[in-house]
Amino acid sequence: MQIIRKSQYVFQKFIKKVRKILPNLILLLFVIVICVIFFEIVLRFFYPQPLNPIFLPTDDRGTFAEYDAILGWRLKSNIEGLFFSNEYNTNIKNNAQGLRMGRNVPLKKSKYRIAFLGDSFIWGFGVNEHERVSEYLEKELENVEVLNFGVSGYGTDQYYLQLNRTVLKFRPDMVIVGFYANDLEDTGNNVRYSYPKPLFKLADDGSLNLTNVPVPKKVEWDAREYSFLTKLKFFLSHKSHVFFLFKRVLFRLYPYQEHTYDPSEISIILKEYPKDYQVYNQLNEMLYCKMAEMLREHNITFIVINIPPKIHLLQDKFSNTLKELQIDSDEIDINKPSMMLHNLSINCGLDFIDLYPYFREYKDKERLYFWYDPHWNPLGHKYAAKILSKELKDRYNIG
Repeated sequence: MQIIRKSQYVFQKFIKKVRKILPNLILLLFVIVICVIFFEIVLRFFYPQPLNPIFLPTDDRGTFAEYDAILGWRLKSNIEGLFFSNEYNTNIKNNAQGLRMGRNVPLKKSKYRIAFLGDSFIWGFGVNEHERVSEYLEKELENVEVLNFGVSGYGTDQYYLQLNRTVLKFRPDMVIVGFYANDLEDTGNNVRYSYPKPLFKLADDGSLNLTNVPVPKKVEWDAREYSFLTKLKFFLSHKSHVFFLFKRVLFRLYPYQEHTYDPSEISIILKEYPKDYQVYNQLNEMLYCKMAEMLREHNITFIVINIPPKIHLLQDKFSNTLKELQIDSDEIDINKPSMMLHNLSINCGLDFIDLYPYFREYKDKERLYFWYDPHWNPLGHKYAAKILSKELKDRYNIG
């Protein structure tokens, strides 16, 4: 009985305390709401934030691409949204033709037309449309139109399929493919970055067989049911300037870990490739030869460019990475990708422009890339465009 009375006493005491502080809590909550509303109004008029125009999460493939039974994924048509981190805040806009371009492109051309193919570097990871190598190149050249067919995550096999299926419809005079270190692994596997993709395999007679098509559909491509908190976050990112600014501040306070290296960036410079990489390399060359043959039939100039990984340019970080991996310097050849593409260009009858020597000679190499992210920043895209502009003018008398 005494225990019950004591419990009642404690409970009544608690209720009294709650009643005493409740008005203060309500007042505090009211003040916070008023302050947030006031701050929201101030931001809208004097410092508006680039709110996400779509009610969706944003990532390069999950938001701006969609499932494709042959390619694995392709860019969505008519979608616009934000793509941002602590280092960049970019607007992504795909046109009705499924290209990351703010305008639709007529199939009939009125000037010399260059088509760019590539992965996230060419797509423009972390930069706005006007800050990409393709747009900078178009400004450098006179009476030349440059179209960007880049898709984040693509490899050589997808370039080949995309070329035949989409690019040739636009009747380009020149096709430029950006090769990056991870293209070999992309080409040699049927799943990349957790997304299923097509895979070419070598047949016994030396020909190529396309497998894994139709590509298995990843569950995430379908509409998902999000939790209430996730939906609330999407809604606030879509509507609230205060919330968006808060997210940007958090990105600054808690930045991503600096990118060190991708395993493919080291594997590609090994003097002796393991067996799987030998197969990847063979597949890669055969696909480039097929692209070259296809483009020759249409009298289209074909160029491959070598995109240098950041880790290959920064001597101290590169040396430390080799030490961590316990790889001796005599086991690697930093010029291996350049030599590989040079030999490929001879064997396949296409042209090769090596960006690596130019990037290596640049005084402040780190300034060409994002700090945490391994991609080119706007300065890197602009520098690459200047190199290409000079090469195209000197070699082909374009622009």
